[in-house]
Amino acid sequence: MSLVSRRWHLRFTALVITSSCLGGLVVACGGGDSSRSVQAESCTAPGVTSTEVKAGLLYSSSGPGASPAHGFRSGVQARFELANAEGGVNGRKLTYVWRDDATDPTLNLVGARQLVEDEKVFGIMQGLQVAGGSAQYLGDQGIPVTGFAGETVWAQHQNMFSWHYYTVEKGSSTVWGDFASSRGGTRAAMVDMALSDSTRKYHQQVVESLRRTGVSVDMEYEVTASTTSFETLARQMKAARIDTIAGALFPDVLAKLIPAVRAAGVDLKTVLVPAGYDQTLLRQLGPTLAGVVVYVSFVPFEQNAQAYTRMLSAMSTYAPENQSPTQEGAVFGWLSADMFVRGLREAGPCPTQQSFIGGLRKVHDYSADGLLPRPIDLTTNFEQLGDCFTFVQVSDDGSRFVPLEPSPRCGKPIT
Repeated sequence: MSLVSRRWHLRFTALVITSSCLGGLVVACGGGDSSRSVQAESCTAPGVTSTEVKAGLLYSSSGPGASPAHGFRSGVQARFELANAEGGVNGRKLTYVWRDDATDPTLNLVGARQLVEDEKVFGIMQGLQVAGGSAQYLGDQGIPVTGFAGETVWAQHQNMFSWHYYTVEKGSSTVWGDFASSRGGTRAAMVDMALSDSTRKYHQQVVESLRRTGVSVDMEYEVTASTTSFETLARQMKAARIDTIAGALFPDVLAKLIPAVRAAGVDLKTVLVPAGYDQTLLRQLGPTLAGVVVYVSFVPFEQNAQAYTRMLSAMSTYAPENQSPTQEGAVFGWLSADMFVRGLREAGPCPTQQSFIGGLRKVHDYSADGLLPRPIDLTTNFEQLGDCFTFVQVSDDGSRFVPLEPSPRCGKPIT
């Protein structure tokens, strides 16, 4: 090509680019100014059109893990609809399709494949128990994932994001043991539901925490709500002089364990569990759960009502079927969707899955508009065990949750 021809070629190319930037639809062209636009065809990521971003939701609507996930989908629904009411993200409406994994890792993988390969979603929001079934597949596909990090796989894949990592492969924190010992606990029983390999790792983290802080672990059980003899278990606790109960227990198990323990005369200093912060449960089981302590990774409803004004208003408007939005499952869903919205904003006006992952991983101050106790640095929290929690206790009459001071409580790493 001659020098003259080359110059004309470059000028023609520049004109074409300028023309496409002037004649496009809603996606910004160059730079970060969303008021500029390019042809919609230039945004070719799965699930992205000129008017919409389609996400996937994969969670346990049924199965043994459904109890703590109650309200999760409502939280996602409310957050997406609020974003849409505020103009969407770069002018695009947010939609989602969902699958139930029934708390089964195999079905979790099936659901992920359906969402990615059949529904062509841009990314996925996950919760709460069996994301390990699809983690490797989604990582290999480069699919952005946000959600509740209740399993070790969340800390092993760069495409997976959470505000708090509940368990990691190695190490622990003194946070659980510090709390138990502050309540006068000396002898603990670890009682867990047999759910997954991650549950067993979580179990070991709490055991290490208790022992490091001077609380002996004298009994360890795996239980189910339907087959365990809780009366026998309670008598064994009484004989062993147990004063602390900890472990991965859901409310349906606590509803049988706590009455049996009381009937056996076990002198408990504390019952410490990671699930059950739900006003609906108090209406159903309040007096039974009196004194139980739940630790959460977000600001309690009772502690900062102002932080929840936006969320609760959106829940009332866009998820009215949820009659009790003040439940941990709804917050987990809201946070999962909120991280997804933030990731899309960081991805730019013409988002790709890679720009979503890279952009969100560079966020240093994620706070979910005040729902988290302190801002999270997403560049450093990856692979780090979350060791700061807010502890709330069911009141003596079972009518309310009472946040305990200090808030939050943080532990020291155990390596």
